[in-house]
Amino acid sequence: MAEKVVQKITKNRLLTERKLIDAVGSIIRQKGYTGLGVNAIAKEAKVNKKLIYRYFNNVEQLIETYVIEKDYWLSFNNKIIDEIDLKNKKSSLIENYVSILEKQFEFFWNEDEMQKIILWEISERTSLLDSVSMVREEYGNALLALSDPYFKNSAVSIRGVSALLVCGIYYLVLHAKKNDSTICGLDINTEEGRAEITKSLRHIIEWAFQAGKTKIKTNRTDLPDAVE
Repeated sequence: MAEKVVQKITKNRLLTERKLIDAVGSIIRQKGYTGLGVNAIAKEAKVNKKLIYRYFNNVEQLIETYVIEKDYWLSFNNKIIDEIDLKNKKSSLIENYVSILEKQFEFFWNEDEMQKIILWEISERTSLLDSVSMVREEYGNALLALSDPYFKNSAVSIRGVSALLVCGIYYLVLHAKKNDSTICGLDINTEEGRAEITKSLRHIIEWAFQAGKTKIKTNRTDLPDAVE
């Protein structure tokens, strides 16, 4: 009997937590991040606001839970490293880079809430989004660390290339969603325009790894060669 009571309480808590998390997303879609607040979230979830503090300690942790759940890089972190084939590491890294960026582009294009979160992140500094950004960086660094040896003593910076591509995807999507104008003659609001971007992501990553084979000339003899 006692076990059934505990199970019911646990189930009720999980359902309430889900309602609160979903309410954060609903408010972001309707009003943007400025609409977030204890009373607004509780009203949207149709629960007592005290439960926010009971289950999440405060509204910031509730919002952080939602953001982490929705964030592309945090969601796919565990899959990134697991999918690297160590027997064919370089080819596997290239394919994973391409796949990750293609999926980021597709994911970000389809997620209105995440678009508003990124806008929030670049327009207003908060400790909440700072912490999420730091965790995102730690996760992304795991993939970059595997790639670094292929670019040692090379004129190519895979980290610079990655930064431009990731941020470029954010800008392309945000620009296309807010304006009807083209970018470099491409209409990202069309399937054809998005296909051009996807194709170019592969070209750039393959170019980077190919160009990474070229070493910077140096008179030093104590520097190890880049990994082939």
